[in-house]
Amino acid sequence: MANDIMDRNNLMRNWFNNDSWMNGVPSIFDNNFPEDSNLKTDIKETDKDYEVHVDMPAFDKKNIDINYENDVLTVSGHRDSFNNHNDKNGDMIMSERSSGRFMRQYHLPAVDQENIQASYDKGVLQITLPKLEDKKDSGHHVDID
Repeated sequence: MANDIMDRNNLMRNWFNNDSWMNGVPSIFDNNFPEDSNLKTDIKETDKDYEVHVDMPAFDKKNIDINYENDVLTVSGHRDSFNNHNDKNGDMIMSERSSGRFMRQYHLPAVDQENIQASYDKGVLQITLPKLEDKKDSGHHVDID
């Protein structure tokens, strides 16, 4: 199913980008944000928990916020400006690194929010969200009067 959606997306992208009447017009499929501004993420689900890995290079741990509310995990943070690498003439050939505020949200239902754990190492934020244990319905017998 996901591959079908991706194939359709690629067909639409090719149609819009290759049609002559669209020349010079930015595509709706273009990413208008710096590549790292959308916080690249991997999410793994097991029977017991969710594991979320978020690329957050050059973030200071104290500038990262993690919240879980109403089945939504929110990861946000800010990254300060990078040092100016211009020479004395101000000659910058290319600058792609960005600074500022970043945020992503993930819908992850039925999490034991008291036991969420997070760590940050080498630019990767790892969050483990244990799932709530299934409450087994033991049943209840009702007598008829």
